[in-house]
Amino acid sequence: WYQKAAEQGLASAQNNLGWMYAQGQGVKQSYNKAVQWLQLAAEQENADAQNNLGTMYKKGQGVEQSDSEAIKWFQKAAEQGDANAQYNLGGMYYQGQGVAQSDREAFKWYKKAAVQGLAQAQHNLGVMYSKGQGVPQSYTEAVKWFQKAAAQGYEPAQQALQRLGQ
Repeated sequence: WYQKAAEQGLASAQNNLGWMYAQGQGVKQSYNKAVQWLQLAAEQENADAQNNLGTMYKKGQGVEQSDSEAIKWFQKAAEQGDANAQYNLGGMYYQGQGVAQSDREAFKWYKKAAVQGLAQAQHNLGVMYSKGQGVPQSYTEAVKWFQKAAAQGYEPAQQALQRLGQ
């Protein structure tokens, strides 16, 4: 059904079919086919597809690895409010991959994802607050964000709270 809907131009089906090809779920794994379908969906402003396409570029799966292309697609999706893309974009800024390293930009994008409830982003905010990276150091804020992530069962945040005696 995804194939039929994708061939008719439905962006969400194209994204799902692309992801299925990338994972080899229900179809023979093919990064090349994954990229073809994700590209079609991403060009229709499908934020999930843009994030997924960014991931393909970051990993060099089905395309030549390119941090700058990954940034481009993460940025498009992040600006549409996609929490996973915001998290991925934050990670690119945190690591300085494809962009100048910037703790402030990393914090900005992590916070957008964290506010939407993404546990990994909440954990990363806790780390940044605990170290004073991109923001003034605040153990109170660190604990607050670690607790949010830990409440979702995110183990690194649970471990961070234990280290802080919480």
